[in-house]
Amino acid sequence: MKPVTLTEGADESANGEQPSSVLKILDGALRAIARRGARRLSMSDISDASGVSRGTLYRYFSSKEEVLAAVSEFVCVNFEDGIRAAGVGIEDPIERFRAVMEFYETFTRERTPEHILEFEPGFHLEFFRNHFARHKAATHDALEPVFDYFQARMNTSINRDAIVEIIVRTQLSSLIVPVSERWSNWWRKSPDELEKWVGILTGYAMETHERTS
Repeated sequence: MKPVTLTEGADESANGEQPSSVLKILDGALRAIARRGARRLSMSDISDASGVSRGTLYRYFSSKEEVLAAVSEFVCVNFEDGIRAAGVGIEDPIERFRAVMEFYETFTRERTPEHILEFEPGFHLEFFRNHFARHKAATHDALEPVFDYFQARMNTSINRDAIVEIIVRTQLSSLIVPVSERWSNWWRKSPDELEKWVGILTGYAMETHERTS
Protein backbone atom coordinates (compact mmCIF):
# COMPACT_ATOMS: atom_id res chain seq x y z
CA MET A 1 0.00 0.00 0.00
CA LYS A 2 1.51 3.31 -0.91
CA PRO A 3 2.06 6.03 1.70
CA VAL A 4 -0.44 8.88 1.72
CA THR A 5 -0.42 12.49 2.88
CA LEU A 6 -2.60 12.67 5.95
CA THR A 7 -1.64 15.28 8.49
CA GLU A 8 -1.53 19.03 8.29
CA GLY A 9 1.72 20.74 9.08
CA ALA A 10 3.90 17.65 8.69
CA ASP A 11 7.04 17.88 6.59
CA GLU A 12 6.59 15.99 3.34
CA SER A 13 9.25 14.14 1.40
CA ALA A 14 10.34 15.38 -2.01
CA ASN A 15 7.69 13.34 -3.81
CA GLY A 16 4.87 14.62 -1.61
CA GLU A 17 4.54 11.47 0.47
CA GLN A 18 4.62 11.27 4.24
CA PRO A 19 8.05 10.82 5.84
CA SER A 20 8.74 7.35 7.24
CA SER A 21 8.42 8.58 10.84
CA VAL A 22 4.76 9.51 10.31
CA LEU A 23 3.98 6.14 8.76
CA LYS A 24 5.68 4.40 11.70
CA ILE A 25 3.58 6.47 14.08
CA LEU A 26 0.34 5.59 12.31
CA ASP A 27 1.15 1.89 12.09
CA GLY A 28 2.20 1.91 15.74
CA ALA A 29 -0.98 3.71 16.75
CA LEU A 30 -3.07 1.03 15.01
CA ARG A 31 -1.29 -1.67 16.99
CA ALA A 32 -1.68 0.28 20.22
CA ILE A 33 -5.40 0.82 19.59
CA ALA A 34 -5.80 -2.94 19.09
CA ARG A 35 -4.12 -3.59 22.47
CA ARG A 36 -5.43 -0.78 24.67
CA GLY A 37 -8.36 0.76 22.82
CA ALA A 38 -8.68 4.37 21.69
CA ARG A 39 -10.11 5.62 24.98
CA ARG A 40 -7.22 4.39 27.14
CA LEU A 41 -4.57 5.18 24.55
CA SER A 42 -1.89 7.71 25.49
CA MET A 43 0.81 9.48 23.56
CA SER A 44 3.34 7.36 25.46
CA ASP A 45 1.60 4.20 24.21
CA ILE A 46 1.79 5.49 20.64
CA SER A 47 5.46 6.40 21.03
CA ASP A 48 6.32 2.97 22.42
CA ALA A 49 4.30 1.03 19.84
CA SER A 50 5.70 2.99 16.89
CA GLY A 51 9.31 2.97 18.07
CA VAL A 52 9.76 6.74 17.74
CA SER A 53 10.73 9.20 20.42
CA ARG A 54 8.15 11.41 22.10
CA GLY A 55 9.94 14.39 20.53
CA THR A 56 9.41 12.95 17.05
CA LEU A 57 5.81 12.09 17.86
CA TYR A 58 5.04 15.62 19.02
CA ARG A 59 6.81 17.05 16.01
CA TYR A 60 3.94 15.76 13.86
CA PHE A 61 1.02 15.46 16.28
CA SER A 62 0.17 17.66 19.23
CA SER A 63 -2.41 15.32 20.81
CA LYS A 64 -3.83 11.82 20.82
CA GLU A 65 -6.93 13.13 19.05
CA GLU A 66 -4.83 14.29 16.12
CA VAL A 67 -3.19 10.87 15.89
CA LEU A 68 -6.57 9.10 15.95
CA ALA A 69 -7.93 11.37 13.23
CA ALA A 70 -4.85 10.67 11.11
CA VAL A 71 -5.14 6.93 11.73
CA SER A 72 -8.75 6.97 10.49
CA GLU A 73 -7.72 8.81 7.35
CA PHE A 74 -4.71 6.53 6.91
CA VAL A 75 -6.88 3.41 6.90
CA CYS A 76 -9.57 4.95 4.70
CA VAL A 77 -7.23 6.32 2.05
CA ASN A 78 -5.26 3.08 1.87
CA PHE A 79 -8.52 1.19 1.35
CA GLU A 80 -9.72 3.64 -1.30
CA ASP A 81 -6.42 3.57 -3.19
CA GLY A 82 -6.12 -0.20 -2.88
CA ILE A 83 -9.61 -1.09 -4.05
CA ARG A 84 -9.43 1.30 -7.00
CA ALA A 85 -6.07 -0.17 -8.00
CA ALA A 86 -7.11 -3.82 -7.49
CA GLY A 87 -8.65 -4.23 -10.93
CA VAL A 88 -6.47 -1.82 -12.92
CA GLY A 89 -5.17 -3.44 -16.08
CA ILE A 90 -7.54 -6.42 -15.87
CA GLU A 91 -9.62 -6.40 -19.03
CA ASP A 92 -11.81 -9.42 -18.25
CA PRO A 93 -14.72 -8.04 -16.16
CA ILE A 94 -15.16 -11.22 -14.13
CA GLU A 95 -11.46 -11.38 -13.28
CA ARG A 96 -11.58 -7.69 -12.38
CA PHE A 97 -14.54 -8.37 -10.11
CA ARG A 98 -12.62 -11.25 -8.55
CA ALA A 99 -9.57 -9.07 -7.89
CA VAL A 100 -11.71 -6.42 -6.21
CA MET A 101 -13.51 -8.94 -4.01
CA GLU A 102 -10.24 -10.61 -3.03
CA PHE A 103 -8.71 -7.26 -2.11
CA TYR A 104 -11.75 -6.43 -0.01
CA GLU A 105 -11.55 -9.72 1.90
CA THR A 106 -7.77 -9.55 2.37
CA PHE A 107 -7.79 -5.92 3.50
CA THR A 108 -10.50 -6.60 6.07
CA ARG A 109 -8.68 -9.66 7.42
CA GLU A 110 -5.17 -8.18 7.54
CA ARG A 111 -5.86 -4.58 8.55
CA THR A 112 -8.61 -5.12 11.14
CA PRO A 113 -7.72 -6.23 14.68
CA GLU A 114 -9.66 -9.20 16.01
CA HIS A 115 -12.75 -8.46 18.10
CA ILE A 116 -12.46 -4.70 17.52
CA LEU A 117 -16.14 -4.06 18.14
CA GLU A 118 -15.98 -5.92 21.44
CA PHE A 119 -12.89 -4.08 22.66
CA GLU A 120 -13.34 -0.56 21.34
CA PRO A 121 -16.80 -0.26 19.71
CA GLY A 122 -17.23 3.52 19.81
CA PHE A 123 -14.08 4.43 17.89
CA HIS A 124 -14.59 1.84 15.17
CA LEU A 125 -18.33 2.37 14.74
CA GLU A 126 -17.71 6.08 14.28
CA PHE A 127 -15.05 5.27 11.70
CA PHE A 128 -17.40 2.99 9.72
CA ARG A 129 -20.21 5.52 9.78
CA ASN A 130 -18.03 8.47 8.82
CA HIS A 131 -16.32 6.66 5.95
CA PHE A 132 -19.17 4.50 4.66
CA ALA A 133 -19.96 6.81 1.73
CA ARG A 134 -16.27 6.99 0.75
CA HIS A 135 -15.95 3.20 0.84
CA LYS A 136 -19.00 2.93 -1.38
CA ALA A 137 -17.62 5.48 -3.85
CA ALA A 138 -14.28 3.68 -4.11
CA THR A 139 -15.98 0.30 -4.59
CA HIS A 140 -18.27 1.79 -7.25
CA ASP A 141 -15.27 3.18 -9.15
CA ALA A 142 -13.47 -0.16 -8.98
CA LEU A 143 -16.49 -2.09 -10.31
CA GLU A 144 -17.66 0.38 -12.95
CA PRO A 145 -16.41 -1.72 -15.91
CA VAL A 146 -18.01 -4.80 -14.34
CA PHE A 147 -21.37 -3.06 -14.11
CA ASP A 148 -21.02 -1.93 -17.73
CA TYR A 149 -20.41 -5.54 -18.77
CA PHE A 150 -23.41 -6.98 -16.93
CA GLN A 151 -25.67 -4.16 -18.06
CA ALA A 152 -24.72 -4.79 -21.69
CA ARG A 153 -25.32 -8.54 -21.31
CA MET A 154 -28.70 -8.05 -19.68
CA ASN A 155 -29.65 -5.19 -22.01
CA THR A 156 -31.15 -3.29 -19.10
CA SER A 157 -30.03 -0.85 -16.44
CA ILE A 158 -28.97 -2.15 -13.04
CA ASN A 159 -29.03 -0.43 -9.67
CA ARG A 160 -25.30 0.02 -9.19
CA ASP A 161 -25.62 1.97 -5.96
CA ALA A 162 -27.70 -0.78 -4.36
CA ILE A 163 -25.24 -3.48 -5.41
CA VAL A 164 -22.29 -1.55 -4.04
CA GLU A 165 -24.10 -0.89 -0.77
CA ILE A 166 -24.87 -4.59 -0.40
CA ILE A 167 -21.20 -5.45 -0.92
CA VAL A 168 -19.94 -2.88 1.59
CA ARG A 169 -22.56 -3.71 4.22
CA THR A 170 -22.01 -7.44 3.78
CA GLN A 171 -18.27 -7.17 4.29
CA LEU A 172 -18.69 -4.89 7.32
CA SER A 173 -20.97 -7.52 8.85
CA SER A 174 -18.00 -9.89 8.99
CA LEU A 175 -16.55 -7.66 11.72
CA ILE A 176 -19.60 -8.36 13.88
CA VAL A 177 -20.05 -12.07 13.18
CA PRO A 178 -16.71 -13.85 12.55
CA VAL A 179 -16.52 -15.55 9.17
CA SER A 180 -15.57 -19.13 8.44
CA GLU A 181 -13.34 -20.41 5.67
CA ARG A 182 -16.52 -21.48 3.92
CA TRP A 183 -17.69 -17.85 3.85
CA SER A 184 -14.32 -16.65 2.56
CA ASN A 185 -14.46 -19.20 -0.25
CA TRP A 186 -18.00 -18.12 -1.16
CA TRP A 187 -16.94 -14.47 -1.17
CA ARG A 188 -14.02 -15.19 -3.51
CA LYS A 189 -16.19 -17.29 -5.84
CA SER A 190 -19.08 -14.81 -5.95
CA PRO A 191 -17.99 -13.33 -9.33
CA ASP A 192 -18.45 -16.76 -10.95
CA GLU A 193 -21.83 -17.22 -9.29
CA LEU A 194 -22.98 -13.76 -10.37
CA GLU A 195 -21.97 -14.39 -13.96
CA LYS A 196 -23.90 -17.67 -13.90
CA TRP A 197 -26.99 -15.97 -12.47
CA VAL A 198 -26.81 -13.21 -15.07
CA GLY A 199 -26.50 -15.82 -17.80
CA ILE A 200 -29.58 -17.66 -16.53
CA LEU A 201 -31.59 -14.45 -16.20
CA THR A 202 -30.50 -13.28 -19.65
CA GLY A 203 -31.50 -16.57 -21.21
CA TYR A 204 -34.84 -16.52 -19.42
CA ALA A 205 -35.52 -12.96 -20.57
CA MET A 206 -34.72 -13.88 -24.19
CA GLU A 207 -37.00 -16.92 -24.08
CA THR A 208 -39.82 -14.87 -22.61
CA HIS A 209 -39.36 -12.22 -25.30
CA GLU A 210 -39.43 -14.84 -28.07
CA ARG A 211 -42.62 -16.42 -26.71
CA THR A 212 -44.43 -13.09 -26.49
CA SER A 213 -43.21 -11.71 -29.81
